[in-house]
Amino acid sequence: RAVQAVGRFSFLLSAQRAAGSSAMRSAFVLGRFNLMALAQHAAGPAQRTV
Repeated sequence: RAVQAVGRFSFLLSAQRAAGSSAMRSAFVLGRFNLMALAQHAAGPAQRTV
């Protein structure tokens, strides 16, 4: 029973780590996308005035 508990704990830990890394990756991609959109939005009026 102790081995089963340890196995379940390590499985939960690895699952949590995988979920955390994927969440961080999606947040990073979303942040980069927002940054690009903001840069384009800021460059838009500047290009229009020139």
